[in-house]
Amino acid sequence: MCWGAIGWDWKGPFFIWLTETKQEKEEAKKIILEYNEKCRREEDALNRAWRNSSEWRELREGELKAAQEVWKMAKNMGKKAKTKQTWRSKKFKIEKIKIRDGGGIDSWRYVACVCRPILWPAYLERLLENPTLSLLLMEDNAPLHNSNFINSEREKEGVKKIEWPLNWPDFNPIEHI
Repeated sequence: MCWGAIGWDWKGPFFIWLTETKQEKEEAKKIILEYNEKCRREEDALNRAWRNSSEWRELREGELKAAQEVWKMAKNMGKKAKTKQTWRSKKFKIEKIKIRDGGGIDSWRYVACVCRPILWPAYLERLLENPTLSLLLMEDNAPLHNSNFINSEREKEGVKKIEWPLNWPDFNPIEHI
């Protein structure tokens, strides 16, 4: 990124968390449960379609054939063999949002209260002002900033984030700000 174009002094936007009310918690829980149910239905449909495909049949036949050979060899040696059959598992897994139990913020609230209304529009606005720049979003390594839900929503919005090595604060310039 060429910092001279927008200057080192631009560090916004900022957000100060307000305490979540009981009503907001209940509403968030309801929305998260609905979202997770939608994800489960979508995941089930994708996996059902996969199990009806020729790819799944070929995988199943190949693994069963290989497993039978392993079982025969083990039987000849007087042992039992276990084989893992990937065709029994799911090919598609859609990550669901975890409902937080105690304090802190969850992925849904971060996206709904900060990212969509404030952070991502500011990023996209800066990108439109400077289209020749390779603009990257900088967040610290808080687990919240790297959840599967947030990463997928960020990708949908077209926001690029710089990745920092875990547990290397010397390499993370945001820690020094």
